[in-house]
Amino acid sequence: MHNRVVVITGASIGIGRDTALCFADAGCRLVLTYYEHRAEAQEVAAHCRALGSPDVLVASLQLADDESIRALVEGAVERFGAVDILVNNAGIVVWRPFVEQDLNEIETQLAVNLQGVMKLTWAFLPMINDAVITIGSTATLHRSRTPATYCASKWGLRGFVKALALEHPDKRIVSIHPPMTATRMNEYEGVPPARVAEVVAAVGAGLIAVEPGGDIDVREYIRVEGER
Repeated sequence: MHNRVVVITGASIGIGRDTALCFADAGCRLVLTYYEHRAEAQEVAAHCRALGSPDVLVASLQLADDESIRALVEGAVERFGAVDILVNNAGIVVWRPFVEQDLNEIETQLAVNLQGVMKLTWAFLPMINDAVITIGSTATLHRSRTPATYCASKWGLRGFVKALALEHPDKRIVSIHPPMTATRMNEYEGVPPARVAEVVAAVGAGLIAVEPGGDIDVREYIRVEGER
């Protein structure tokens, strides 16, 4: 993994942060994105360099904004030329029942969680040498009480990954589904994000084999209870 280039969205906190640390520990070069937490992203970058990452680029990203996506891709290409692994991690949720969400909240969740991920993947895909790893949710593996808009966005992502993998059999395109994880999104209840990050890094390194378009249920690897 040494010197491989890994792009991780939503890398300033939570699963993204710990995933960045795992790849840094393996000697990867990194592109770390943030939306609101610039200071936290800079702290993560410093930690990654201390762990041994040879180069870290920190960039702002708003997945609902096409220009932001374009700027990120241009910056990554200018810095590194190509990308080995893209980790689609960033996402949002509104913790209210569907009918209590307003139209803007519905639109924003779909724009970030589904359309934004699709657009970012589309922009990066021609220059990706190895893998696209998308963070889904165990809510797509069974019935879930997670709010319907969020579930719809993650179900859509799962279908996108499966179809895209058939179009690009030369790349490892897979989904990883965490249970409820102790991040800000879940009010810090659930599985430690570092445990999820270990699974993401293992898939990235090829230590966990996944069929094209396949699903990794994190619960099978960390043996914990809970749903996300």
